Amino acid sequence: MKTTHKASKVAAVAIACLGLFSTARATTINWGTYISPTSYLFDSHGMELDDNYVFELGSFGSFTPTAANIADWLVNWKPFDRATAPSTSGFNSATGTVAHDATLETDFTTSNTTLSQTNTFAVGEQAYIWVYKDTFGNATPSPTFSSGLEWALVTNDSSDLNVSDDWLFPAPSGHVSTTLDWRIEDATATPFGGLNDTQGAGSFSSTPPAFILQTHTVAAVPEPGSAILLLGVAIPLLRRSHRR
Repeated sequence: MKTTHKASKVAAVAIACLGLFSTARATTINWGTYISPTSYLFDSHGMELDDNYVFELGSFGSFTPTAANIADWLVNWKPFDRATAPSTSGFNSATGTVAHDATLETDFTTSNTTLSQTNTFAVGEQAYIWVYKDTFGNATPSPTFSSGLEWALVTNDSSDLNVSDDWLFPAPSGHVSTTLDWRIEDATATPFGGLNDTQGAGSFSSTPPAFILQTHTVAAVPEPGSAILLLGVAIPLLRRSHRR
């Protein structure tokens, strides 16, 4: 009886420990901006970002976004979490602050069930914060690549030669802490837009005196039919030039 009782206690402790380890495996990512009393988030015209703007934390997987391949961003984008106005949903446009969080589950999906659960975030995938204007006010917002877009994309990568604070998705079971903090002010690279008083790729008409982030825009994007027409005109011209 004593042996059986002792074995039962050992089994109970083992189960409890397994439960503890299982709970500790998931990693919560807090992200957005630091708390600030003044708005420092602007669009390409130097106007403060309003309630139409959306902030997403996510990954492009193995795809590396640049200003040159901006038209291909959306097809490769995997949102992990989303912050919108009002402040209860993560974005307070009155103060220019963003605060949201989501948990990287043990199956490498997001705890934000309003986003696709088919997306997984592998260990070491570079994380980005994508800011865009939701032009159409959809119930499920999504960036639209069109003339007049207002986008900014920022990350913290190894370009600053400090790999210890890079925004890389961790292994849920291997991270020392169960919480990560990724803030726009700590970002070190911006493939598109302005970051921490430094302008990156894209167009803008006004530079604020001080800013954390500024969305930029692009020149007019031709319609698919126009692009085909331009190509049809360009090929004969190239052939004629080659013959000459």
